[in-house]
Order: sequence, then structure tokens, then C-alpha cells
Amino acid sequence: MSSSPHDPDPSRPDPRRVRLDADGMIVHEDAGVLTSPAAAGPSPVPPVLVTGIGVLATALALADLVGEAPPAGQVRAMVPLVLASALALGGFSLARLVQLLVLVRERARRAGRGEDLRPVRWGLTQEHALHGMWLVGVGASIALMGLLGLWSLLDGEASGLEPGWPLLLAGGAVSLLADRLRRRIEGLWQDTGDAL
Repeated sequence: MSSSPHDPDPSRPDPRRVRLDADGMIVHEDAGVLTSPAAAGPSPVPPVLVTGIGVLATALALADLVGEAPPAGQVRAMVPLVLASALALGGFSLARLVQLLVLVRERARRAGRGEDLRPVRWGLTQEHALHGMWLVGVGASIALMGLLGLWSLLDGEASGLEPGWPLLLAGGAVSLLADRLRRRIEGLWQDTGDAL
């Protein structure tokens, strides 16, 4: 059976397929793995520490909430628990975005001076999108708790989230900051030539 000229040769690698090594770098079939090792990314220690602080603060706020009965006619204050939980859930992403901003700002500065930069893992140039969107969601959740606090304040049914507007402002600020950081980091990755 004859093969058509368009059939791929099974002995040759398909040029349309891209292979990545363990560091996320493109593997060239003719030269093996890229000779220049990938630049190390930021340390995971600071984001983990921030998350740990958030988890500890959440545990303390929950213990305080459960441990003491509120005075008669009042409800337990939920605001400290909401803020501590937000730090536990969004602290890693916030710290990571700050780390990525510092890293890519330095790379952009060096690229502007004409220095040769070591390549970075493909995943590192995309992390800001994931962490930025997650942090926007955390901020929106805080703002939602603030709206519920405003609602309960207006209808007279106390929920413990009153007065509500501080949470609304804090949540909006977190969401705006996260989106701003995400966009800034993306622009800087493009300036360095590392972005897709």
C-alpha cells in the first residue's frame, strides 16, 4: 500500500508538536534540552507564611467567636472571622503576585539595559493570571459579606456583619488591586519578551 506525500513520516518528530522539559522549557529535537538553565522562580516560603498567618488568625477568630456568648440582644461579630478567612484564602495569591511583580520588574529593567536574560519556565509567565483571578474572587466575596451587612443593617435584623460598608470597601479594594497587579505583571512580561 503506497503512502501519499502528505502522510507524516513516523521516524521524524512532528514539527507542529512542542515538548516541554521538567522546568517548562521547550525541548528542541535537534539540540536536546535548552543549554541555558531556566531562571529560578520566587521562593514559595513568603506566600506559605502569609497563608499560615491567615489560617492562625482564622482559628483564633473562630475560637473567640465560639468561646464567648454575646450579650443579650446582640449577635456575634463576624467581621474579624471574615477578614481572617480572606487572608487565609487569598494571602498566598497576594504574596505571589507581589513576588512576580518584583521579579518581572527587575527582568524588564535588565532587558531595557540590553542584558541577556536567562529563560524562565513558561508556567511562571502565566501564574499572574491564575493568582490575579483568584484574588479578585476573594475580594468579591469580602464585598458580598459587606453587602449582606448593609442589608441586615437596613432591615433591622442583625447578622454580625454590620455596618457592612468597611467590608464592602475592603473587598472592592482587594479586587481592584488584584486586577491592577495582574495587568501590570502581564505588561511587564511582554516587555521582557517572555510572554506568549
